[in-house]
Amino acid sequence: MDLKIVVLMLLFCCCHACTPQSPADDSQRTVIKQTTSVQKQIQENIELIYQPARMLTESPLALDVQTPAEWQLQSARLVGISMEMPVLPMFFTKTNATAVTVARWQTQFLLGACADEQMTWRLELIFKDEKGAVQRLSDEFQVHRR
Repeated sequence: MDLKIVVLMLLFCCCHACTPQSPADDSQRTVIKQTTSVQKQIQENIELIYQPARMLTESPLALDVQTPAEWQLQSARLVGISMEMPVLPMFFTKTNATAVTVARWQTQFLLGACADEQMTWRLELIFKDEKGAVQRLSDEFQVHRR
């Protein structure tokens, strides 16, 4: 009986040691996009904050978008670039920003895995600015297979 327990414990330790252990990545990747407002003739900075910085499939991912306060999000979607994937709609929640001049849009999402080790996605955002003009933003990013 003792031999069985010892063998089972050794087997458990070997299996646990073979399981990949990856430290939690609490970092973020920030991208600044610039748009030019035709009415104002000035450039606006849009901040995209991806969390974690190294995104993995089948793991919770977060995205914060900071825009001028008057902007309204019209649509958001993800388009697969390096693989054949359907277009994925994204849904954001407008939250209170720390500054009066900034609007903050947040979402959390998961992306499934495919055969590619590294998948390239394009985020496409459409906003209306304070004058009703359409502002289009896009950003490409990679997601790594778990």
